Amino acid sequence: MTTARVLAPWFAPAVDGGGPIRTLDALTRTAPDDIRVEVITRDRDRGATRRLPVPSGPVREARRVVEYVDTRGLVGAVRLARATARRPDPDVLYLNSVFDARFAVLPVVLRRLGLVAPGCTLLAPRGEFDAGALAIKHRKKQLFLAVARRTGLLAGITWHASTPIEASRIRVVVGADAEVVVRENETSLPDRARRTPPPRSSRLELVTLGRISPKKRTHLLIEALAHIGRPVRLVVIGPDDDAAYARRCRAAATALPATASVEFRGSLSHEDAMEALSQAHAMATATAGENFGHTIAEALSVGRPVLVSDTTPWSDRVRAGGGSVVLDGDWAATIGAWSRSGQEDLDRRASAAADAYDDWRAADRAPHVFDLVRRA
Repeated sequence: MTTARVLAPWFAPAVDGGGPIRTLDALTRTAPDDIRVEVITRDRDRGATRRLPVPSGPVREARRVVEYVDTRGLVGAVRLARATARRPDPDVLYLNSVFDARFAVLPVVLRRLGLVAPGCTLLAPRGEFDAGALAIKHRKKQLFLAVARRTGLLAGITWHASTPIEASRIRVVVGADAEVVVRENETSLPDRARRTPPPRSSRLELVTLGRISPKKRTHLLIEALAHIGRPVRLVVIGPDDDAAYARRCRAAATALPATASVEFRGSLSHEDAMEALSQAHAMATATAGENFGHTIAEALSVGRPVLVSDTTPWSDRVRAGGGSVVLDGDWAATIGAWSRSGQEDLDRRASAAADAYDDWRAADRAPHVFDLVRRA
């Protein structure tokens, strides 16, 4: 039986690591029947100090085993190294970050030293090569990439891109000869959209999902509300990922006129976040870039259109689904136009969003990424 060893910076039941958590949960559950999956992950959620409510030993489920490791400090790094280099070597070592010191740099160093020798090393950048993501801590990232090129640290790696757009970004950063497998992210979302009518309210209700971080550019949404002049509420769901940036967003929210309001709800369970989406007219995200954009699919799955920046692979689906693709600088005008929409228009957009989701789920999909790697 083929073995795939998956290193995940965060994994279910963690929630604050964002879409990749749900992607990897679905990917490891749907692996081909002849593949045994070993997941190695942190025992804490992103930014948390308390251990997740998980057993101390491996969690076994069918052909999947999940091991939650305390990776804190030097001792934690040793624990993770031992788990990563455990014998026998896996047929596939699947990494899900480029810059994470524990879950990316450590395993590629172990691989370079020959302490772990998988049949194939598959690396998914998870959007880390997007221009907006690379701009954050730019010098440190460019230094690491320069060292990696000079030492051959990333040589011989097969890359997993979620879209052709991400594949092109990988080749720009790593090199034109990079071996890339393109496979859209797995998801555990339903096969059909849940069709619920949008709220009956004279106030435009918006929700944004995701970490409050410079990459998500939450401030663009909040600052745009100052120029609307009509009743609008924005519900922000997600943890503070950057303390200084979160303070900036909250300060902008307190300065808004009486017609606009922002409610920060922090981290919510997946179920509660979906319920909040269904109680809104639309989801909005000003993200600087996404390799996939799990929250966009989640919004469409409950029949909610999306206002999104032109930096994701979802533009065509969003337009077909009654939403808006927004250029930087146009957020106030776009939200203002939505705030003047009548109930009939909002109902139509909700129905279009559900239709777009159903079309997306019905589309033919490539084989599982592990199958694609084996064929290659």
